Amino acid sequence: MSNFIENSNRAPELVESNLKSLITPVANFIATLTAGAGVTVELVGDDEVVYGTFTLTTLNVEVPSGLLTALPARMKFRVTAGTGSFNIKVVITP
Repeated sequence: MSNFIENSNRAPELVESNLKSLITPVANFIATLTAGAGVTVELVGDDEVVYGTFTLTTLNVEVPSGLLTALPARMKFRVTAGTGSFNIKVVITP
C-alpha cells in the first residue's frame, strides 16, 4: 500500500495528516522527479532533524529512502537545491 503525501506544487507542506495513518513510526518514502533539471529534498521532522534526503536528477525515476524508523508525528519536506518538481509517497509494508 502506498499513499502520496505531498508534491512540490505546495512546498513546503506538513505531511502530518498522512503519517497519522501509520500504525508504527516506520516507513519507506519514494521520491520522483516529475519536471525540471533536478532537485535535492530533505524530509524534516518538527524537531528539525533530517530523517531522509533525496537527490533527484532523472525524470520519472523512483528514488527510495530505504526503511526509516523512529519517525516523528509531524514531518515536512525542504528543498535544499534545484528547482525541479517532484512527488513523494510513503510506502507501508504490512
